[in-house]
Order: sequence, then C-alpha cells, then structure tokens
Amino acid sequence: MLNYFKKMRQQKRQYRAYKRRVAALPISFERAQTALEKYLWNWAGSDEMYTVLDNILEMFENAAADGLTVEQVVGPDIAVFADNLLAEFPQATWVNKQRQKLQHDAYKK
Repeated sequence: MLNYFKKMRQQKRQYRAYKRRVAALPISFERAQTALEKYLWNWAGSDEMYTVLDNILEMFENAAADGLTVEQVVGPDIAVFADNLLAEFPQATWVNKQRQKLQHDAYKK
C-alpha cells in the first residue's frame, strides 16, 4: 500500500511538471498540446500515454524553439496526427485492452 502512495505522489509531481512545461509553450502550441491531451485521453489511459504526451510536448518545445508553426509539425489535420499516434501505440489504448479482454473471455478454457 505504501508503494502505491509513493507511485501516486511521483505521478502527481510528474504531471505538475508536465503542465508547467505546457503552460510555457507559445499559445498556439499550448492549445494544440491541450487539445491533443484531451483527445488522446478519450482513447487511452495508461502510463504509456504519459510517455506519448511527453514526447509530443518535447517535439512541440523543439519546434517552437526552431520557429516552426503547429501546422508545420502536425500537418494540416491535427485529428489525423492524433489518430496516427494512437495507431503507433496500440498498447496504450482502451480499444486494444478491450480487444484483449474479448479474446480472453471468448477463448478462455
């Protein structure tokens, strides 16, 4: 039980640091990051998604430092960008977990 609380405390610290970094982005990147975060959490909810979001944030930080725009980074359709991310990390999605559960429930012996 103690390990659980330590893990939760650490995750809370990491999330707060993440949010500070998002707030430090130029407004267009901040909006895009926040929108992506909301969208991706609809489809995924694991520790792996934190890694995906952190990678996007790092990419946005670098792009902003290089003077690029959000559109230059994600392309003309941010929804396609987000869906491609979900396809690259299927282990992080609820859909994948539900598929695994279906397989297990249907074929358990």
